Amino acid sequence: MRFQQSGELSDLDEAISLHRDVLELLSTGHPDRSTSFNNLASLLTTRFHQSGEREDVDEAISLQRDAFELLPEGHPN
Repeated sequence: MRFQQSGELSDLDEAISLHRDVLELLSTGHPDRSTSFNNLASLLTTRFHQSGEREDVDEAISLQRDAFELLPEGHPN
């Protein structure tokens, strides 16, 4: 990710925005939806560590819960 190279928060913000766009495009039953929730949660957690914005970590936790709920029963992760 470019943010890791540049350290520019604008790069991180853009990545978050693009991941939000992807989630809007994925249908509810899409098999990659859980992974997309996890990816966005990871980016929000990174931004929380940079900015300390509580909303980012709260949303990341919510997205992780959403991702978990999409996993089929007995999934190894």
